[in-house]
Amino acid sequence: MLRSSNLFLIFYTIVFCFTAGNIEAQSGQLPKDEVEALKEIATQLGKKDWDFKQNPCDGNSNWSTPKRNDMPLYNNTLVCNCTSPDGLCHVQSIFLKGQDLAGVLPASLAKLPYLKKIDFNRNFLSGTIPPEWASTKLEFMVISTNRLAGPIPEYIGNMTSLTVMSLETNLFNGSFPAEVGNLVNLQNLVLSANNFTGEWPVELNNLTKLIELRMSSNSFVGKLPNFESYKNLQMLEIQGSGFEGPIPPSVSNFTSLTELRISDLKGGTSEFPPLRNMTGMTKLVLRSCNIDGMIPDFVADMSELRFLDLSFNKLEGGIANIESLTNLEAT
Repeated sequence: MLRSSNLFLIFYTIVFCFTAGNIEAQSGQLPKDEVEALKEIATQLGKKDWDFKQNPCDGNSNWSTPKRNDMPLYNNTLVCNCTSPDGLCHVQSIFLKGQDLAGVLPASLAKLPYLKKIDFNRNFLSGTIPPEWASTKLEFMVISTNRLAGPIPEYIGNMTSLTVMSLETNLFNGSFPAEVGNLVNLQNLVLSANNFTGEWPVELNNLTKLIELRMSSNSFVGKLPNFESYKNLQMLEIQGSGFEGPIPPSVSNFTSLTELRISDLKGGTSEFPPLRNMTGMTKLVLRSCNIDGMIPDFVADMSELRFLDLSFNKLEGGIANIESLTNLEAT
């Protein structure tokens, strides 16, 4: 009889633990280690208004601010995935945009193993990218418009899951690391408004999936790269980046381009670049690129063109059949 009672007690304990686990899963709870990681992240960021008495995953306004048309640059949203096979919720995305956060990039992000996306745009974060981030599975990383400084660390080349990386409007400096060439899944790379120097690493030719590359307002040196492997580009922006001309002929390979913005090239004069096949172009800026000769007729074939700037060059004549550019808003 005693043995039967003990067996019943063991069975009851197992059932109770299993039921308790299911209750936690059904109520959309995070594992305790992820809650502790969020507390560390809040401290590192300087975010003081997360209420840990509330469930981060139930969509309450403290953890998920509804989008507002009058505040398009503000976002305070934590997104959980509650469909995991383990029955628990896990932090998937953290969007803290326009929060006036004055801390540092949180090393404790590495303690959130299911985290895919972060957006810390428009804050006052300082320091640099922590080495702990090299072990994350981040796919979307926006840390633009902060006070981040120093060279981009080489270990960023280990973040091979990244598809989006935006570093613009910070104080990053030094040569852009060749190790970024390891990020072969990158589709969007935004580097504008920093203090990058040196030549564009040839290793970055490995980024064959790029659809957006923006690198304006830097201090690169050397010839404008030919970017010959970036055949999927839809947006290329290189304005005031320090490069020397001419615009390479390989630009003709970018038949998917809808926006091309290049300006302030150093060096001698060159012919108008071969853009004949870019009939889907909506914005074309070739400003102060030392281009001479006649404006080619194919410009008038860019029927989707809305914005055109060819100023401060040595071009002759006008655009033939400009009246065919019915969508043009400014020149």
